[in-house]
Amino acid sequence: MDTLVIGLDGGEWSVIDPMIDRGDLPNIAQLKQEGVSGPLESVTPPVSPPAWSSIQTGTNPGKHGIFDFSTFDEEYNRRSINSSDRRATPFWTVMNDEGTTTGLFKVPFTYPPDDVDGFMITGFPTPNIIDDFATPDTLIDQIGPVDSLFEDWSLQQSGDYEAFKRNLIQVAERQTDLFLELIRDHETDLSMTVYDGSDRVQHFFWKYFDDSHPRYDPDSPLVGAIEEYYEAVDHGIGRISDEIDDDCDVLILSDHGFGPLSYDIYIDEWLEEEGFLTRRSEESTRKVVNDVLATTLKASWNAVTQINLDRVVKSILPESWFEFGSSFQHESRRDTVWGETQAFFTTLSGQGLYVNLEEQFTEGTVSRSQYDDVVEEIRDSLRSLRHPKTGEKLVEAVIRSDEVFEGWMLDDAPDLIVRTVPDCTLKGGRSESLLQPSTQNAHDRSGDHRTEGIFIASGPSFETGTIDGANVFDIAPTLLYLQDCPVPTAMDGTVLTGLFPSEIVNERKIGKTEKYGQSGIGDRKWNDEEEAELEQQLSDMGYLG
Repeated sequence: MDTLVIGLDGGEWSVIDPMIDRGDLPNIAQLKQEGVSGPLESVTPPVSPPAWSSIQTGTNPGKHGIFDFSTFDEEYNRRSINSSDRRATPFWTVMNDEGTTTGLFKVPFTYPPDDVDGFMITGFPTPNIIDDFATPDTLIDQIGPVDSLFEDWSLQQSGDYEAFKRNLIQVAERQTDLFLELIRDHETDLSMTVYDGSDRVQHFFWKYFDDSHPRYDPDSPLVGAIEEYYEAVDHGIGRISDEIDDDCDVLILSDHGFGPLSYDIYIDEWLEEEGFLTRRSEESTRKVVNDVLATTLKASWNAVTQINLDRVVKSILPESWFEFGSSFQHESRRDTVWGETQAFFTTLSGQGLYVNLEEQFTEGTVSRSQYDDVVEEIRDSLRSLRHPKTGEKLVEAVIRSDEVFEGWMLDDAPDLIVRTVPDCTLKGGRSESLLQPSTQNAHDRSGDHRTEGIFIASGPSFETGTIDGANVFDIAPTLLYLQDCPVPTAMDGTVLTGLFPSEIVNERKIGKTEKYGQSGIGDRKWNDEEEAELEQQLSDMGYLG
């Protein structure tokens, strides 16, 4: 193997550096000391689907077309995305075309898997009920079942956080075991795996780590949970490092960073108050009926999941149940009066707003000639949003998508992206007040994403020291350069030449190719059962609020 890439979803320097100083992460510390390290800037907003897609393709979301975990159709229905929605070419396709073999294990947003020269086992989101998550398919029996690759959210939902922490660590340890098997059995030029439990553990355990958090609890048995997970990953990195040759280059990176989260801003309440959104009253008979049905089914499903009967239940329930279940994603929109609405919120993860354009949605109210005026009115109003008690501002910036994205998929982007102050996030739905302590399905959620992630490059090809200005767009072209493959001109990122000694830069010129532009449309759409399962997973993770 020439190149090893290890991803740490949500990897955060403010966690790593103190642990290095204490001697708790010896393997990451050695790689950092012997290589080049620094912050890695994420996309806007810093959320996993567009960030990992940019790492894979070297392009901005306006080209690869992945802006969130889901998208909206013209009927306002939300649909979960998968890799067939990606409209730019990933680095492994270019490498394979150039004769470079690749192995990828649990890289996010790779389902359905590509037909690669090497191996690929897909990462989140991969539904538990599918059996085509690996290339070659002979690996399915060796790796499966799918649910063993990912955390058990029923533990978090039931409030058993000790068990949830242990489960996250166990999943990471098993991931290391399986990845070692894969790289022993398959000799690839580049291999990559991503540990994603770091994102989960920081979302729900940050208040046990950060003594500046308003809900910091120093007496909880969960103090140290985040550090335990990082130690498990570091141990895995050590085991993997022992397996590779000394001439293998190693890169450690994250899709975004992490920090404290204190409050949810209920953006729908603000949109309605400002006259941009119209909703039916909560007492609407139709809504009450729907809520009762949905709540009952959700509670029942959570109950069977917690006692591990979900597969049995799926085998005996009629397909119509899943058709109803897949409609859950539209529940929060049932009370919207579309014909009287100018703008609506995307999701908690997307932190965006769509303008209800006549040409885009079936009940659109805003004409193209009115668009700019409506957008600017929303921006000005949002920027004036203040904390109801302190008067401090709650929004740092309101960004038009065409200010940060460009490319053939720009029209699919949300119209506005909101950057709140660091300890707040936008959330949809109803609330008695604009601001509430941050929660997810009635469980405390104390950490959230930050723009700056982590980056380490260590090995015979790299210098030592620090680097500034690295961006997730730069990862794909840099990996291609490492493997002496041409860099597509469609990529927005550049080769991080500052990582390399001058003799390498002078001898190995950056090749270019115009072969790879907009990629074709994939045909893998979720069926009702898969959509319902993904909806439950994303809801459990708190990304759909």
